[in-house]
Amino acid sequence: MNDGIRVTMSHDLEGTVIKVAGELDMDTCPALHEATAAAAADGAPLRLDLVGVPFMDVIALHLLLDLDRDFQQRQASLTISGFQRQPTRLLTLTSSNHLLRRTPPHDVGLYKERLCPVIGGNQG
Repeated sequence: MNDGIRVTMSHDLEGTVIKVAGELDMDTCPALHEATAAAAADGAPLRLDLVGVPFMDVIALHLLLDLDRDFQQRQASLTISGFQRQPTRLLTLTSSNHLLRRTPPHDVGLYKERLCPVIGGNQG
């Protein structure tokens, strides 16, 4: 795992949860890609929690868009939540907001003070 990012995976009754903490960029995206690939392989619904990600670059954006596209093609459930200010701004500047469906946050109480717009993937 890259020292610049922490990726943790857990399972609950609703599926797999991946929590990310740290900056998502060209150097750290491989760790997230590895975790999401492992999670996607089991076919369970995936929740990707990015509340701990203060910065992401366009490489990370492409990773999320590719992940979303993969889940849509497999008709699998993906929810991405917790976008902070800069990642939200990146979505806006690249006109990518509409490519990921907005859904309510999973754990509103935990992130009430830091909560940013929530993006969900599966359009199905």
